[in-house]
Amino acid sequence: MTMPDIELDIEADAALSTAGEQAAERLLALAHELQVEAVDLDEAVHDAAASYGSTARQSVEDENDPLIDGIYDEAGRQAAEVNNGGLPSQVHYLVIQYGTDRAEEIIRTAG
Repeated sequence: MTMPDIELDIEADAALSTAGEQAAERLLALAHELQVEAVDLDEAVHDAAASYGSTARQSVEDENDPLIDGIYDEAGRQAAEVNNGGLPSQVHYLVIQYGTDRAEEIIRTAG
């Protein structure tokens, strides 16, 4: 059986508002101040992508549909792309997925 191509956008490159961009810049500075490295946020990015994939999965009616595995595989692939973009990409993504307050908690916990 052939798997269809998965079109899943985990909002990795979604635009932030001006306030969101300023918050992401502040959180990036905080991450540097706390000596957080990209590797420290890898798991948080994957968790956020998995959560997004879980939401997308809810649109699949059949619990046994092989598309479900594809959704999680694609979310993981895209999370890896975010992680490969380094700390700026990760912070931006966490702000998009979780908002400023939760992203700051994640960064402070990682630091």
